[in-house]
Amino acid sequence: MDIRKPHYNKQIRDTQSEYLMRLPSYWYSHSLDIAARISFALTIVLAPLRWRITLWARPIFPLYGDYTDFLLYASDITAICMFLFWGGSLLLAPRKVSFGSAWIWVPLAGLTAAGFVSTLGSEDYMLSRYQSLRLVGFFLFYLFIVNEIESPAWVVVPAGVQVVLQSAVGIGQSLLQRSLGLQTLGELTLDPAATGVSVITADGVRLLRAYGLTDHPNILGGCLAFGLLLLLSAILYGGGRWRGWAMLAFLPGLPALAMTFSRSAWIGFLIGGSFMVGMEAVFHRWDSVKRAAWLGLSGVLLIAPFIWKNPHYFGVRTGIGLTEEAQKLAQYSFDERMYLIRSGNQIFVEHSAIGIGLGASPLAMKNRFADFPLNYQPPHYTLLTAAMETGVFGAAFYLLLMFLPWIVFLARWRFFSAQPLLMGAFALLLAVTVVGFFDYYTWLNQAGRIWQWLGWGLWSAAYVKAVEHG
Repeated sequence: MDIRKPHYNKQIRDTQSEYLMRLPSYWYSHSLDIAARISFALTIVLAPLRWRITLWARPIFPLYGDYTDFLLYASDITAICMFLFWGGSLLLAPRKVSFGSAWIWVPLAGLTAAGFVSTLGSEDYMLSRYQSLRLVGFFLFYLFIVNEIESPAWVVVPAGVQVVLQSAVGIGQSLLQRSLGLQTLGELTLDPAATGVSVITADGVRLLRAYGLTDHPNILGGCLAFGLLLLLSAILYGGGRWRGWAMLAFLPGLPALAMTFSRSAWIGFLIGGSFMVGMEAVFHRWDSVKRAAWLGLSGVLLIAPFIWKNPHYFGVRTGIGLTEEAQKLAQYSFDERMYLIRSGNQIFVEHSAIGIGLGASPLAMKNRFADFPLNYQPPHYTLLTAAMETGVFGAAFYLLLMFLPWIVFLARWRFFSAQPLLMGAFALLLAVTVVGFFDYYTWLNQAGRIWQWLGWGLWSAAYVKAVEHG
């Protein structure tokens, strides 16, 4: 046996690499890779932005236009650029495209296929075909993350930029109790006295919730919560320089999150953050726990003046010290959600085989229930909405995507808890899942979908890397 053979093979590989690097096609491909990653980062930054181009207005009274119109968002444009740059890079420098972990890509491919199958019995065939094509785009988005995003900086930095920008707008709206005149960027015209604007009412006084540049305070709250968790993972697991920048972006996000008054976002952030910090405490990594404690104390000090000024409004959202009138409003909100869930469940039972069509749940509500006491909308529970739209098979794939990562984690939790990238992805998926128990935007809305598929992609890439090195 020639003991020099491995060294000889390495010399051949190095020589081949040097030769390839001198080829013009390599440099063109490398440049396209960088352009694709920059486009990916911009997609994350622009994810919450409600600015859009209406490709095809399809008004169906009294449905909200965004449920039926064909829209092109700012994040769609950057994502299309990402796909074009990545495709060009693959053509110039062909290489194997990995699907990542089978725990994710198999049910994700099944869910995408179920979306197309749902078009066969859709309440709105054209809309469901359009939404099915968008799911294909999100599957490509997942593949890009698995294959091209090797450094967490490509995710954490744009998430931090998103948090800072949206926090600045949201805090300004909350303090001034009006919009900031950023309508060219998609900001809604906000007036707490206007009908249809989301407010918190206490003692007969309406308080405007922070919207940022999103469609709704709940969407802003979710985007902030998810971004804050990625920043928290950088603070807990990153180096000194990264921690400092992450803290600067993290702190303004906390009061902005509070000003959205989004309970689902609050709960998702607290559970995701507690998961990461709790696992650090379990393994006695006290430096990380201390950083989290100081960060939490700083956050409380930032939020405290706003809570002190508006205690009754926070009481309405937390159920503490409610007046009789506030209790009735809280009960009415709960009854609304339960009514939507019961109605959605009835439609699912009647169309359980292939569903009523991807994206067509609001129209199905309208067609099925002529006398509806609420605005027509999907149930505020992503699993049920997915089941309504894609049938029992789509629901099964979505359920697997929700719980398989946690089954995998429980099987080797000691090993996985020592993998920082995987822990950050776990926390993000946990928060997205929690939000999905209370709202539907991680299934149907552009911003929510970006965060949901981002979580699946990050978990898949981190899992493969952890297994390969473990």
